[in-house]
Amino acid sequence: MGRFLLILLMLGAGGTGAYYASIGRLPWTSVAPEEAEVSALKEELRLIRQQWKQAGRAGALGVDTSSVTDGPLTKLERLEKSLAEVIPRLKTSEARNQAVQLRRDLASFKSEMR
Repeated sequence: MGRFLLILLMLGAGGTGAYYASIGRLPWTSVAPEEAEVSALKEELRLIRQQWKQAGRAGALGVDTSSVTDGPLTKLERLEKSLAEVIPRLKTSEARNQAVQLRRDLASFKSEMR
């Protein structure tokens, strides 16, 4: 019985450690509203990247993509504006770090687009 409890405890600790390593926080802690806002902007960038790749695939097939590429470009400009508005309001260091990383990802993506 003691070995079973020890194994169960070790599995729980291992699962918690794996969750912390992948997410960066413990499972029972909540996300700050600022971090959630930055995460929403990250998700928006992911969707813009996906739309841009789809437009690139369509262009490779010889399809006119002028109407398809306008959407991601407009959303990208809106995302940049939103990020510029959000950064000064961030109070937690974690949210600021995420926003700075998002700004780098955004600049990297814009350079890839050219």
